[in-house]
Amino acid sequence: EQVNFEIKNLEIILKKFNSDIQKSYSEYPQEIKKYIIPIDVSDEDYIREWLSIPYDRKIIPEDVPVYLTDKGERVRSKSELNIANTLYKMEISYKYECPFVLMNGRTVHPDFTILDIVNRREIYWEHRGMMDDRMYLKQSVQRIKEYRKSGIYVGDNLLITEETSAFPLGTDEIEDIARHFFKQRETE
Repeated sequence: EQVNFEIKNLEIILKKFNSDIQKSYSEYPQEIKKYIIPIDVSDEDYIREWLSIPYDRKIIPEDVPVYLTDKGERVRSKSELNIANTLYKMEISYKYECPFVLMNGRTVHPDFTILDIVNRREIYWEHRGMMDDRMYLKQSVQRIKEYRKSGIYVGDNLLITEETSAFPLGTDEIEDIARHFFKQRETE
């Protein structure tokens, strides 16, 4: 029992100390930060750094209707617009169609690359919006297999939403998924 008591006390001290380290680094001016290699940074600094990494988005052809998100970026469909706006509204950091190189060397552009700030990792969200189309369905299944071979697993670091013309993706579903996978983790 004494050992458990000591372990609990040490965990409390480490948690407090780690928070102080993150906070002190975050409060330094940018001029000073560029000379420091932090051991750990605050969530805000981590998010800012992650978002600042430039990337080349996949080009959207001119014949695709224009859907502009609340964040001011162009997406390919109404459902992607709803997903992007929900993530933005819930203050969940994401990148749209950020390139990712699979283990086989092929570059893919997941619809959304989302920062799981609690676990300091990326989670991919693919929306499969044309499940009525047999060729699209075949390509979607193949992509999931390629993701798996690259260490990306459905339910772990890959979220998938799907819709058909008869069963569109609702905003309530999007909000529920975002809350379950991201907002819930923040309070744990």
